[in-house]
Amino acid sequence: MNLKPVAILLNLLLLIVPASASYAGDKPLQTVIHDEHHGGLDFSLGDSKYSGELTYNKSYMVNFSVNPPAGSSIKVAKAYVYWVWSKKDLEGIYPQFNASLTSSGTTVPLPEGHMYTDTKGFVSRYDYFSGMNTCDLSGKIPKPGSYSISLVNADKNGSTFCVQGIGLLLVYEDPKSPIIEYWIGEGCDMLYADYGITPEVATTTTYFKGDINLDNVTDARLITVSPSGGYSSGREARNKLFFNEKTSSIPVLGDIIQLLFGSGKSWENIYQTNETVQVALDEKPVADYLEPAENFASIQDKGDYLLATNEILVLKFKESESSEKMSS
Repeated sequence: MNLKPVAILLNLLLLIVPASASYAGDKPLQTVIHDEHHGGLDFSLGDSKYSGELTYNKSYMVNFSVNPPAGSSIKVAKAYVYWVWSKKDLEGIYPQFNASLTSSGTTVPLPEGHMYTDTKGFVSRYDYFSGMNTCDLSGKIPKPGSYSISLVNADKNGSTFCVQGIGLLLVYEDPKSPIIEYWIGEGCDMLYADYGITPEVATTTTYFKGDINLDNVTDARLITVSPSGGYSSGREARNKLFFNEKTSSIPVLGDIIQLLFGSGKSWENIYQTNETVQVALDEKPVADYLEPAENFASIQDKGDYLLATNEILVLKFKESESSEKMSS
């Protein structure tokens, strides 16, 4: 029996999802940076903790320790603000805040960045907005040290929101380090396998486009971030991460197809948060599961509710690959 037509049919069937369900994976994360050079990449949540409700003029701050290798320079610096329950009275509204960066006693205002948002998308008293704001810190973190990112609710008209945490992404250039290649995906997709939404529908997928010489890869990391994962419903974690593995609504047949045709990997219940720490940061080694082209990662909710906001793939190459890339 040729199982390839069955696999194709299954994948086509899984594409038929309710377009109006915002608890579905309907806002896939997009690659905003794809680059390669000598250096490294770090992602941190610092000492992020849940803020509680921020009213007008109330502030929130997260501290970070920046320690890039000696002799390196910061090429990319981005902050990510994860927020929920943005509302005015009983109406969902986008948050208004001013952000700043402090180091060595000096505070500088931060430019307004991109806002990604999602809601559950059906009529309800509590259809409040959740999302992530990005902020470009290029040139503002020039050296190692302690840095603090702060924000203040700037809406005099009475809207409120809660901050789950702040992430700091740093990509540095270092001539003494191997070549890395990286894809930085960001966005906000609200996922919840409930209200008639199945786990297969409550799945969002990010594609890392481009060809890879697998023979020259020495390391590969998949970094993902999920605010609320494993906590909001008050039940134990019910989520799943896939790398180069298709999801299937027919478990037994799906397992057979994966064994015959797939080389990917999946992990159960990896996002764990609580009342204090409400942003889950995960890093997985994925070198053994890479494909030569069109790699992808999927985040799936299985009944605990979560946001998918960041998916980053980082590859490290042998010196031979480094020499070839730098001379080409």
